[in-house]
Amino acid sequence: MTFVRVRAAVPLLVLVAVVSGGCTRAFWREQADREVAYLIDEKSNDPRWALPPGFNVSIDPRSRYYDPYDPDRQPMPPDDPASHQYMHWVNGMRHYGGWHKFGDRPMLESPCWRQKLSEYTEMTEDGAIKLDLEKCVELVYIHAPDWRFQMEELYLSALDVSAERFRFATQFFGGTGPTFTHNGRKSNAARIIGVGPGGQPIRSDRNTLNLGTDFQVRRRFATGGELLVGFANSFVWQFAGPDSNVTSSLVNWNLVQPLLRAGGRVVAMEQLTIVERALLANLRALQRYRQGLYTNVAVGDLGVTGPQRRGGFFGGTGLTGFTGQGAGGLGGVGGATGFGRGGFGGVGGGGGGGGTGGGFAGGGAGTVGGFIGLLQQQQQILNARDSLNLQLRTLKLLEANLEAGLIDIAQVDQFRQSIETAKANLLQQQVAYETTLDNFKRATLGLPPDLPVALDDSMIRQFRFRDPEVIGLQDRFSDMVDRVGELPEEPPLEELTRALDEIVTLRASLADAFELVRGDLDRLEQQRSLRERSMTEDDRRQFVQDMATLADNFRALEERYQQSEALLGELREEARTAEASELAARIVQAAGQFVGLVQELSLVQARARLEAVVLDPVRLDPVDALAIARANRLDWMNNRASLVDTWRLIAFNANALRSNLSVTFAGDVGTVGKNPLAFQGPTANLRAGLRFDAPFTRLLERNNYRSALISYQQDRRQLIQFEDGVNQSLRNSLRSLRQLEQNLEIQRKAVVIAVRRVDQTREALSAPPQPTQPGQLPQPLGATAAQNLLTALNDLSNSQNNFMSVWLNHLAGRMTLLRDLGILELDERGMWIDRPLDELLAEVPRCYTSSLPPDVPHDWLDEAGVTPEMLQTPDGSQQALPPPSTDEEQQGTQGQGALPHSEALPDLPPTQDATGDVGSLQRLPQVSASQRLPGAMSAAPSQGRENRPQAGSAGERAAAAGNTSRRRRATVEAASHGASAAARDHTALEPASPPPLRVRQ
Repeated sequence: MTFVRVRAAVPLLVLVAVVSGGCTRAFWREQADREVAYLIDEKSNDPRWALPPGFNVSIDPRSRYYDPYDPDRQPMPPDDPASHQYMHWVNGMRHYGGWHKFGDRPMLESPCWRQKLSEYTEMTEDGAIKLDLEKCVELVYIHAPDWRFQMEELYLSALDVSAERFRFATQFFGGTGPTFTHNGRKSNAARIIGVGPGGQPIRSDRNTLNLGTDFQVRRRFATGGELLVGFANSFVWQFAGPDSNVTSSLVNWNLVQPLLRAGGRVVAMEQLTIVERALLANLRALQRYRQGLYTNVAVGDLGVTGPQRRGGFFGGTGLTGFTGQGAGGLGGVGGATGFGRGGFGGVGGGGGGGGTGGGFAGGGAGTVGGFIGLLQQQQQILNARDSLNLQLRTLKLLEANLEAGLIDIAQVDQFRQSIETAKANLLQQQVAYETTLDNFKRATLGLPPDLPVALDDSMIRQFRFRDPEVIGLQDRFSDMVDRVGELPEEPPLEELTRALDEIVTLRASLADAFELVRGDLDRLEQQRSLRERSMTEDDRRQFVQDMATLADNFRALEERYQQSEALLGELREEARTAEASELAARIVQAAGQFVGLVQELSLVQARARLEAVVLDPVRLDPVDALAIARANRLDWMNNRASLVDTWRLIAFNANALRSNLSVTFAGDVGTVGKNPLAFQGPTANLRAGLRFDAPFTRLLERNNYRSALISYQQDRRQLIQFEDGVNQSLRNSLRSLRQLEQNLEIQRKAVVIAVRRVDQTREALSAPPQPTQPGQLPQPLGATAAQNLLTALNDLSNSQNNFMSVWLNHLAGRMTLLRDLGILELDERGMWIDRPLDELLAEVPRCYTSSLPPDVPHDWLDEAGVTPEMLQTPDGSQQALPPPSTDEEQQGTQGQGALPHSEALPDLPPTQDATGDVGSLQRLPQVSASQRLPGAMSAAPSQGRENRPQAGSAGERAAAAGNTSRRRRATVEAASHGASAAARDHTALEPASPPPLRVRQ
């Protein structure tokens, strides 16, 4: 029998050994992933903050930061050699030998991420990545560590919810402990098998196998109570002699229910409430971070904060260490989370206008950041290079005038000095651009700075007012004139024939330039209605006149181009008979006419492209802007919720001021005989008790409670300041956008003037000198001729940069304004859906506030200890109170127009000042009937409108009103201690004004 029982115990021991090993690491990791996905999906019940499809915490396999190794069996990363020795020997002792059992990784980043780039990016012939704004956004979501960090914070926030929900789940614990005991025959515990001579006991060895099993079920209730049920079983086998065994079982239970201190839902459910609301807030924060991520990639303005985890103290999950007061105990919620305590964002700018050299042109808006800022810097470098090339071509003309005695050496040297300065400035701009590009690749895209890239400049080409083909054609004509001018007085005929053939070839290329300019004029005509939309009547008339003049100039140039064919025919005839010197002069004269023709054509093209640049004007009243932000900004929703979190801690800390009064029930029942399940009533024990502890010592609790009151007032002021900050930021943004719209037209005119000045000064320098009398010197040019040209060239470059900077800053400002209004629409890829502003503003909800607060119920005032004298206004008048009503009237009023439970706002008690006296009552403002919007304010701004939550039926509203009444009664104690009212911003959640509250007398 003993052998059989020992053999039967062996499988049980094996089972215990297997179970003790637990499930694999991968099992628990995947289980956590599934639960987090469920929790996030549960909170993604609104399209305004729901995660786009496919978003998860796993890193994209294409990412530079992708880890190809088993996540549960990570190889050792590269270690410092000097430090690594202590992982094997420490103080002469051998260390753990399994550090390298999972291998050693040779590098930190993914080994093949560069090879994968060609799978989803377009590459140039030399291996550089072609970058446009859309591709930059895609690369950010694949590679950027900051975005990955935000996703991980959201994941950890969901783990906190999982941990706090687990506290209220039924928890099972169990285990077994087999113990084998051998007692020698001379030990006190030896088995006595008989009596020897002299009455001495005969002892023998004792072998005992004890298998103790225990099982517990623990449950925590939302009321603060805790139930513990346990089952203990013991099997004892004794062998190596007469077989014997003992079996006993015991079931015990223990229930503790606090009634006052530490009891009730206000205490027991607080931690779960905080993390649930924090997860919702983090979903909103992540969606707002996506908006800021786009503006950061596009214009270098993040302007937002992402998810911020609430739990995780001491390295765990959940609100371990929560005390309800102080920053470390998660009191001062705004300070702990950053919601309600952060910056307000705004329109970015900064930087210089990008001009080089002195001049009169100014008034630019500076440079933007991000990808568009890189394009802006690129175009500024091109403008500086064009200006330098123009100066180099003009220097030859000045040197020719110097040889002819028409200009002094000081002016020419001044021009030469300006060229050297321009070269140095251009070099400095190029170095600054390369530094900015490296920083963009590393800090924004998450890519190494040495990765070669090529920027797609299609967005910025509209500011390239003169096409490179036209500029190149003009340079080729000028070079040909220089070559013919350098020929001897009697040039070879074949050289002149070659020059004449080159003119014919260049003239054929000029036809393509005319087609380019004609296309620019057509685009200007298409944009004409948009340009005229924001003009005054006088500006419109001037614009129409200027466009007619521009068209006439283009037709005149076409006629000159057509007539040039006859001129070339004459030159071919003269080439047969004319002398070489005369033919050379005629060729130079004809080439000069073509240079002038191309130059005038480039001016027409520059004017057409300049006038075709339009922007989307912003027409939004600051009051409407604030109402839109109040209804749509996700961080504003979080800030309101954060203030309520702090307000809720008042009741949490007030609970600690109460007496300790707990009811306890405990009991157990055992078995009889060897049957482990033979429980019998006579063996049961039952205990019931009541524990009372008077609140004699509550000084620390008193301080914590008073601290909670102060923290709430601080956060309430912070939320009011947040609204003021948003209001000021929006006003500044709208003011800046209006200024940029006006400045764009100013800079447009400045570019036209600068182009005309360059044209006039170059014509003055290239004009043939006036004939002089024999023996007299030629009439010199003016003393400021070179200076005038330098100023004109610098002003042309600066005015082009200023015009571009104003337009780009308006684009950045409009983008960030939509973000700060909370209505920046992104598609699933994270790209901005740029719709006309008027169309977008017509769809978004607004929320206005009223200066009239609702009345305060009489029963609140009575239970809070507020007398009518306390309600007197500074001028001595009495604040109006609602008339008393019967119970029936109160119930009828609550059933009419009350908000649904999901939208009802908590009724809050009056405020205390710092001295403890009840101060002025803060009330929730109402929304007037004319300002209400159909549906609930929680509706999505652009999509999912058919899913807006609507007000419930009359019965549901009545039930919600009843719940509200019970909540009021539950917060009477907080009211009597001066818990203040919610900030006025809660009105943003109200779709309609509740009726005046009627209360019992």
